[in-house]
Amino acid sequence: MSDMVAINSVGLPAHIQGKTKTTNLFAAAVSVGGFPVISIKGKVFHIQRGDVRELVTKAGTDDEPAPSLEVVILSVNPNKSKVYYNTGFIEGSVAKPTCYSNNGVAPAEDAEEQQSKKCNVCPHNQWGSRITDSGGKGKACGDSMRLCVAAAGMINDPMLLRVPAATLKTLGLYGTQLSKRGVEPQYVITKVGFDYNVAHPALTFKAVRFVEEAELALVEDTLVEEAELIDQITGVTERPSVSVEPVGETKPTAKAKKPKPVKKEVKEVKEDEVDEALDNLDFDD
Repeated sequence: MSDMVAINSVGLPAHIQGKTKTTNLFAAAVSVGGFPVISIKGKVFHIQRGDVRELVTKAGTDDEPAPSLEVVILSVNPNKSKVYYNTGFIEGSVAKPTCYSNNGVAPAEDAEEQQSKKCNVCPHNQWGSRITDSGGKGKACGDSMRLCVAAAGMINDPMLLRVPAATLKTLGLYGTQLSKRGVEPQYVITKVGFDYNVAHPALTFKAVRFVEEAELALVEDTLVEEAELIDQITGVTERPSVSVEPVGETKPTAKAKKPKPVKKEVKEVKEDEVDEALDNLDFDD
Protein backbone atom coordinates (compact mmCIF):
# COMPACT_ATOMS: atom_id res chain seq x y z
CA MET A 1 0.00 0.00 0.00
CA SER A 2 1.18 3.53 -0.75
CA ASP A 3 0.72 6.46 1.61
CA MET A 4 -1.64 8.71 -0.36
CA VAL A 5 -3.66 11.64 0.85
CA ALA A 6 -7.10 12.13 -0.64
CA ILE A 7 -6.03 13.41 -4.04
CA ASN A 8 -7.98 12.99 -7.24
CA SER A 9 -8.67 14.91 -10.42
CA VAL A 10 -11.98 16.26 -9.11
CA GLY A 11 -11.75 19.77 -7.71
CA LEU A 12 -8.19 20.48 -8.84
CA PRO A 13 -6.80 23.88 -7.85
CA ALA A 14 -7.03 26.41 -10.67
CA HIS A 15 -3.25 26.63 -10.99
CA ILE A 16 -2.99 22.89 -11.63
CA GLN A 17 -5.96 22.41 -13.94
CA GLY A 18 -4.92 21.51 -17.46
CA LYS A 19 -1.42 20.52 -16.37
CA THR A 20 -2.09 17.01 -15.15
CA LYS A 21 -1.35 13.82 -17.07
CA THR A 22 -2.52 10.27 -16.53
CA THR A 23 0.75 8.60 -17.57
CA ASN A 24 2.43 6.64 -14.76
CA LEU A 25 6.06 7.70 -14.92
CA PHE A 26 6.94 5.01 -12.39
CA ALA A 27 5.42 2.09 -14.34
CA ALA A 28 8.80 0.39 -14.71
CA ALA A 29 8.97 -0.01 -10.94
CA VAL A 30 6.12 -2.51 -10.85
CA SER A 31 7.14 -4.81 -13.67
CA VAL A 32 10.38 -6.19 -14.98
CA GLY A 33 10.74 -4.62 -18.40
CA GLY A 34 8.11 -2.03 -17.48
CA PHE A 35 4.98 -4.03 -18.35
CA PRO A 36 2.94 -7.00 -17.13
CA VAL A 37 3.21 -10.35 -18.90
CA ILE A 38 0.49 -12.98 -19.28
CA SER A 39 1.85 -16.47 -18.67
CA ILE A 40 0.17 -19.52 -20.22
CA LYS A 41 2.44 -22.16 -18.71
CA GLY A 42 0.61 -25.37 -17.81
CA LYS A 43 -2.55 -24.11 -19.54
CA VAL A 44 -3.17 -21.74 -16.65
CA PHE A 45 -3.30 -17.97 -16.96
CA HIS A 46 -1.08 -15.94 -14.63
CA ILE A 47 -0.13 -12.28 -14.76
CA GLN A 48 3.47 -11.51 -13.91
CA ARG A 49 4.15 -7.99 -12.64
CA GLY A 50 7.80 -7.78 -11.73
CA ASP A 51 8.40 -10.50 -9.15
CA VAL A 52 4.70 -10.78 -8.30
CA ARG A 53 2.86 -13.63 -10.03
CA GLU A 54 -0.93 -13.57 -9.81
CA LEU A 55 -3.30 -16.37 -10.78
CA VAL A 56 -6.16 -15.30 -13.03
CA THR A 57 -9.19 -16.79 -11.35
CA LYS A 58 -12.66 -17.70 -12.53
CA ALA A 59 -15.31 -15.12 -11.69
CA GLY A 60 -16.76 -15.68 -8.23
CA THR A 61 -13.85 -17.82 -7.01
CA ASP A 62 -10.59 -17.14 -5.21
CA ASP A 63 -8.46 -20.01 -6.42
CA GLU A 64 -10.11 -21.66 -9.45
CA PRO A 65 -8.12 -20.88 -12.61
CA ALA A 66 -10.01 -18.98 -15.28
CA PRO A 67 -10.43 -21.10 -18.43
CA SER A 68 -10.28 -18.01 -20.65
CA LEU A 69 -9.63 -14.28 -20.76
CA GLU A 70 -11.70 -11.61 -22.48
CA VAL A 71 -9.34 -9.00 -23.87
CA VAL A 72 -8.94 -6.22 -26.38
CA ILE A 73 -6.01 -6.78 -28.73
CA LEU A 74 -4.56 -3.26 -28.79
CA SER A 75 -1.61 -3.93 -31.06
CA VAL A 76 0.62 -6.65 -32.47
CA ASN A 77 4.12 -6.98 -33.78
CA PRO A 78 3.52 -8.24 -37.35
CA ASN A 79 6.88 -10.00 -37.34
CA LYS A 80 7.74 -13.26 -35.64
CA SER A 81 9.80 -12.79 -32.51
CA LYS A 82 12.57 -15.16 -31.48
CA VAL A 83 14.00 -15.98 -28.05
CA TYR A 84 17.00 -18.13 -27.12
CA TYR A 85 18.36 -19.13 -23.69
CA ASN A 86 21.70 -20.94 -23.71
CA THR A 87 20.89 -22.70 -20.43
CA GLY A 88 17.16 -22.94 -20.93
CA PHE A 89 14.41 -20.86 -19.41
CA ILE A 90 13.85 -21.35 -15.67
CA GLU A 91 10.29 -20.72 -14.51
CA GLY A 92 10.14 -17.61 -12.32
CA SER A 93 13.46 -16.27 -13.55
CA VAL A 94 13.63 -12.64 -14.64
CA ALA A 95 16.94 -13.10 -16.43
CA LYS A 96 17.34 -11.75 -19.92
CA PRO A 97 17.49 -14.26 -22.77
CA THR A 98 20.91 -14.96 -24.22
CA CYS A 99 19.74 -13.71 -27.58
CA TYR A 100 16.45 -12.46 -28.96
CA SER A 101 14.93 -10.77 -31.98
CA ASN A 102 11.77 -8.72 -32.25
CA ASN A 103 11.70 -8.78 -36.04
CA GLY A 104 12.77 -12.34 -36.82
CA VAL A 105 15.49 -11.05 -39.14
CA ALA A 106 18.43 -10.17 -36.91
CA PRO A 107 19.23 -10.20 -33.19
CA ALA A 108 18.28 -7.12 -31.18
CA GLU A 109 21.12 -4.69 -30.69
CA ASP A 110 20.98 -5.09 -26.91
CA ALA A 111 20.90 -8.91 -26.93
CA GLU A 112 23.44 -10.15 -24.38
CA GLU A 113 25.15 -12.57 -26.76
CA GLN A 114 24.12 -12.33 -30.39
CA GLN A 115 24.27 -15.87 -31.75
CA SER A 116 24.40 -14.90 -35.42
CA LYS A 117 24.26 -11.84 -37.62
CA LYS A 118 21.05 -13.07 -39.24
CA CYS A 119 18.33 -15.25 -37.77
CA ASN A 120 17.85 -17.39 -40.88
CA VAL A 121 21.40 -18.76 -40.69
CA CYS A 122 21.60 -19.08 -36.90
CA PRO A 123 22.19 -22.73 -35.85
CA HIS A 124 19.69 -22.33 -32.98
CA ASN A 125 16.99 -21.35 -35.47
CA GLN A 126 17.30 -24.60 -37.44
CA TRP A 127 14.83 -27.46 -37.15
CA GLY A 128 16.36 -30.20 -35.02
CA SER A 129 18.50 -27.87 -32.89
CA ARG A 130 16.33 -28.92 -29.96
CA ILE A 131 15.22 -32.42 -29.02
CA THR A 132 12.15 -32.68 -26.81
CA ASP A 133 11.79 -35.08 -23.91
CA SER A 134 9.64 -37.29 -26.12
CA GLY A 135 12.37 -37.45 -28.77
CA GLY A 136 10.73 -35.01 -31.16
CA LYS A 137 12.54 -32.27 -33.00
CA GLY A 138 12.14 -28.55 -32.50
CA LYS A 139 14.12 -25.34 -32.54
CA ALA A 140 16.27 -24.11 -29.68
CA CYS A 141 15.28 -20.55 -30.55
CA GLY A 142 11.56 -20.16 -29.97
CA ASP A 143 9.21 -18.47 -32.44
CA SER A 144 6.25 -16.44 -31.25
CA MET A 145 4.21 -13.32 -31.91
CA ARG A 146 3.94 -10.50 -29.42
CA LEU A 147 0.44 -9.16 -28.77
CA CYS A 148 -0.37 -6.15 -26.64
CA VAL A 149 -3.67 -6.91 -24.94
CA ALA A 150 -5.76 -5.46 -22.14
CA ALA A 151 -8.47 -7.09 -20.08
CA ALA A 152 -11.94 -5.95 -21.15
CA GLY A 153 -12.47 -4.39 -17.73
CA MET A 154 -9.05 -2.68 -17.58
CA ILE A 155 -8.35 -1.41 -21.06
CA ASN A 156 -5.80 1.15 -19.82
CA ASP A 157 -3.57 -1.63 -18.43
CA PRO A 158 -1.67 -3.03 -21.47
CA MET A 159 0.02 -6.43 -21.09
CA LEU A 160 2.16 -8.74 -23.19
CA LEU A 161 0.65 -11.96 -24.48
CA ARG A 162 3.21 -14.06 -26.27
CA VAL A 163 1.53 -16.39 -28.78
CA PRO A 164 3.62 -19.58 -29.12
CA ALA A 165 4.62 -21.21 -32.38
CA ALA A 166 1.97 -23.93 -32.19
CA THR A 167 -0.77 -21.27 -32.12
CA LEU A 168 0.45 -18.97 -34.88
CA LYS A 169 -1.72 -20.59 -37.56
CA THR A 170 -4.80 -20.29 -35.35
CA LEU A 171 -4.04 -16.63 -34.71
CA GLY A 172 -3.51 -16.02 -38.42
CA LEU A 173 -6.87 -17.56 -39.31
CA TYR A 174 -8.59 -15.49 -36.64
CA GLY A 175 -7.05 -12.35 -38.09
CA THR A 176 -8.15 -13.39 -41.58
CA GLN A 177 -11.76 -13.76 -40.48
CA LEU A 178 -11.76 -10.34 -38.81
CA SER A 179 -10.16 -8.81 -41.89
CA LYS A 180 -12.77 -10.34 -44.20
CA ARG A 181 -15.42 -8.53 -42.21
CA GLY A 182 -13.51 -5.25 -42.24
CA VAL A 183 -12.98 -5.28 -38.48
CA GLU A 184 -9.72 -4.49 -36.70
CA PRO A 185 -8.99 -6.54 -33.58
CA GLN A 186 -9.04 -3.56 -31.22
CA TYR A 187 -12.74 -3.07 -31.96
CA VAL A 188 -13.88 -6.46 -30.67
CA ILE A 189 -13.64 -8.30 -27.39
CA THR A 190 -11.62 -11.45 -27.99
CA LYS A 191 -11.94 -14.51 -25.78
CA VAL A 192 -8.56 -16.20 -25.42
CA GLY A 193 -8.68 -19.77 -24.17
CA PHE A 194 -6.78 -23.05 -24.34
CA ASP A 195 -7.02 -25.96 -26.76
CA TYR A 196 -7.30 -28.92 -24.40
CA ASN A 197 -6.99 -31.43 -27.25
CA VAL A 198 -3.22 -30.99 -27.43
CA ALA A 199 -0.58 -31.58 -24.77
CA HIS A 200 1.23 -28.25 -25.01
CA PRO A 201 -0.28 -24.83 -24.21
CA ALA A 202 -2.01 -23.84 -27.46
CA LEU A 203 -4.35 -20.86 -27.52
CA THR A 204 -7.76 -20.34 -29.10
CA PHE A 205 -9.30 -17.04 -30.16
CA LYS A 206 -12.98 -16.13 -30.46
CA ALA A 207 -14.64 -12.77 -31.08
CA VAL A 208 -17.52 -12.45 -28.61
CA ARG A 209 -18.79 -8.90 -29.23
CA PHE A 210 -17.94 -5.42 -30.42
CA VAL A 211 -16.48 -2.99 -27.92
CA GLU A 212 -19.07 -0.68 -26.44
CA GLU A 213 -18.94 3.07 -26.94
CA ALA A 214 -17.32 3.74 -23.57
CA GLU A 215 -14.80 0.96 -24.18
CA LEU A 216 -13.96 2.39 -27.59
CA ALA A 217 -13.10 5.72 -26.00
CA LEU A 218 -10.77 3.93 -23.57
CA VAL A 219 -9.16 1.97 -26.40
CA GLU A 220 -8.48 5.12 -28.39
CA ASP A 221 -7.14 6.99 -25.34
CA THR A 222 -4.87 4.09 -24.39
CA LEU A 223 -3.46 3.78 -27.91
CA VAL A 224 -2.41 7.44 -27.70
CA GLU A 225 -1.41 7.83 -24.06
CA GLU A 226 0.41 4.50 -23.77
CA ALA A 227 1.90 4.46 -27.28
CA GLU A 228 5.49 4.13 -26.05
CA LEU A 229 4.61 1.36 -23.62
CA ILE A 230 2.66 -0.47 -26.32
CA ASP A 231 5.71 -0.29 -28.59
CA GLN A 232 7.82 -1.82 -25.83
CA ILE A 233 5.30 -4.59 -25.32
CA THR A 234 5.03 -5.51 -28.99
CA GLY A 235 8.76 -5.04 -29.53
CA VAL A 236 8.37 -2.91 -32.63
CA THR A 237 11.24 -0.81 -31.30
CA GLU A 238 14.53 -2.31 -30.21
CA ARG A 239 14.11 -1.52 -26.54
CA PRO A 240 15.22 -4.04 -23.89
CA SER A 241 12.54 -6.64 -23.23
CA VAL A 242 13.47 -8.83 -20.29
CA SER A 243 9.96 -10.00 -19.42
CA VAL A 244 10.18 -12.99 -21.70
CA GLU A 245 7.87 -15.95 -21.28
CA PRO A 246 9.11 -19.33 -22.55
CA VAL A 247 7.63 -20.30 -25.89
CA GLY A 248 5.86 -23.63 -25.52
CA GLU A 249 7.40 -26.32 -27.65
CA THR A 250 10.35 -24.30 -28.91
CA LYS A 251 12.32 -23.43 -25.79
CA PRO A 252 15.73 -25.07 -25.26
CA THR A 253 16.14 -27.83 -22.74
CA ALA A 254 19.82 -27.77 -21.80
CA LYS A 255 20.03 -27.69 -17.99
CA ALA A 256 16.51 -26.32 -17.87
CA LYS A 257 13.55 -27.71 -16.00
CA LYS A 258 12.27 -30.35 -18.37
CA PRO A 259 8.88 -29.67 -19.95
CA LYS A 260 6.21 -32.32 -20.18
CA PRO A 261 6.39 -34.47 -23.31
CA VAL A 262 4.47 -32.99 -26.19
CA LYS A 263 3.05 -34.48 -29.36
CA LYS A 264 4.89 -33.73 -32.57
CA GLU A 265 1.67 -33.17 -34.48
CA VAL A 266 -0.04 -29.81 -34.17
CA LYS A 267 -3.81 -29.94 -34.39
CA GLU A 268 -4.99 -28.82 -37.81
CA VAL A 269 -7.13 -25.71 -37.58
CA LYS A 270 -9.63 -25.45 -40.41
CA GLU A 271 -10.92 -22.13 -41.67
CA ASP A 272 -14.54 -23.13 -41.10
CA GLU A 273 -13.75 -23.71 -37.43
CA VAL A 274 -12.67 -20.10 -37.12
CA ASP A 275 -15.79 -19.01 -39.03
CA GLU A 276 -17.85 -20.87 -36.45
CA ALA A 277 -16.04 -19.02 -33.68
CA LEU A 278 -17.29 -15.74 -35.16
CA ASP A 279 -20.88 -16.80 -35.78
CA ASN A 280 -22.13 -14.95 -32.71
CA LEU A 281 -21.09 -11.58 -34.10
CA ASP A 282 -23.15 -9.49 -36.49
CA PHE A 283 -20.45 -7.61 -38.33
CA ASP A 284 -22.96 -5.98 -40.64
CA ASP A 285 -24.45 -3.89 -37.80
